[in-house]
Amino acid sequence: MQESLLLLGDGWRVGGHAPEGDGLHRLAAELGVTDSELAATVAGAVDARAGSEPSRIVIPLASGPVTVVVCRLPGARRGPGAPSDEERFFEAGLRLGAAGGGRAQLWFSGRAAADVALGELPGPLRDALWSGAWLATQRPAAALDEDLMPVFGDGVAQSSPAVFRARARGWVRELTERPANLLGPQELGDEIARLAEAHGKGVTVELWSADDASERGFGALVAVGAGSSRQPIVVRLRWSAAGQGGPTLGVVGKGVTFDSGGLNVKKDPGELAWMKSDMASAATVAAALVLASRLGKPGAPVEAILPLCDNAVSGSSVRPGDVVTHPDGRTTEVVDTDCEGRLVIADGLAWLRAEGAAALLDLGTLTDGGAGLRAAGLWSNDALLASRLQAVGGGVADPLWPIPLPYGEEVVLESRVADAKNAPLDRPDLGRHAAGFLAEFVGEVPWAHLDIGGVAYLEAPIAGWPEGPTGAATLAVAAAIGEWAAGSLR
Repeated sequence: MQESLLLLGDGWRVGGHAPEGDGLHRLAAELGVTDSELAATVAGAVDARAGSEPSRIVIPLASGPVTVVVCRLPGARRGPGAPSDEERFFEAGLRLGAAGGGRAQLWFSGRAAADVALGELPGPLRDALWSGAWLATQRPAAALDEDLMPVFGDGVAQSSPAVFRARARGWVRELTERPANLLGPQELGDEIARLAEAHGKGVTVELWSADDASERGFGALVAVGAGSSRQPIVVRLRWSAAGQGGPTLGVVGKGVTFDSGGLNVKKDPGELAWMKSDMASAATVAAALVLASRLGKPGAPVEAILPLCDNAVSGSSVRPGDVVTHPDGRTTEVVDTDCEGRLVIADGLAWLRAEGAAALLDLGTLTDGGAGLRAAGLWSNDALLASRLQAVGGGVADPLWPIPLPYGEEVVLESRVADAKNAPLDRPDLGRHAAGFLAEFVGEVPWAHLDIGGVAYLEAPIAGWPEGPTGAATLAVAAAIGEWAAGSLR
């Protein structure tokens, strides 16, 4: 018998009989005990634990003892930014899956929402619970194990979109956790190419060498990567209907496979230790584009530029005070070599804008994200685009939180020797400064910047996630790409 994971929603009952469709009733029948016996055992376990932490209980049966992992659904919160029902069920799945011992059956008892009957679990909440439970079984730097894919006790098969989404997020987590000595720019580019070629439907891929990138004007990328023995490269992905032109969405993802800070070497060893994760945005964009191609039909073109490099320390490292030139001819004075992410993103944005992109989106692990550890910070020069992105992220339980651009603060990035400097020197560098720097490269083109630095890699457990990578923003970006292709994001 598979191990059982039981989630208790609001209104589950300790006494009497549960409705026939209720998970506790079904689980009791499978175990050969009464509803009241199982409910009493479960109540004793969860009442002894605080909040939504899971408990393992042993049910003695004639055939031998069986284990049930049980926890309560995290409580609902109120106010702006409060977790949605999908996020609460996803968190519960993470907690249950992590406490389980292998492939498991999922059961739900109680009420998922006020307007839902006892024991019923709507499709989006079912997907969220199932995805969390499977992702929680993933081992660090390893792929999701298909043999540990959970099943629902009611026998209803899991939806294909949920499977695709979990695999995409799992792929990002796997690569983000991979040690930097095993994943340099070339290796990351090869992994992205393999993903696109094996699973992308209609997705084409190109890998540009450092010389190719230099010829296209990616001066910041070449400068940032100059300190490493591992050459920078650029991955270019495209997805569109065959022969279709029209407005293109350009997407840029920062892919720094290790960020030492350069000559402004990072002072905090606790931060430096996990800088292998600074390529998470490139992996996120690649997985999102491939996922969108699996879930939807090609339409309006989407093009992704992923600048990949190492930010290392050597005699050839870019120096504070150096000036770099971007594809559009704009120049930047590098005053802080640890603010390299915005430099390589700027190259991608400038190139895509020159190519005629109708809208632009970029992702980077640049700062703490500005919106906490559960939502990615979102800056935009277009209120409608920002609103649409927030909506699509919320629809897939991958939250984004809009933050105003720092209008009027341009003076802090003024340079005497270039069009701008890459960071302020008279105050702490924050997410809004990175966003303000990037805004100058997009002009009037509708654009949004996502800083996933707070959510892509966690330094401590939170909301069911363990320490480490989360794959955050993968589903939000995939949904945005899908809507652009369908013509509904614009």
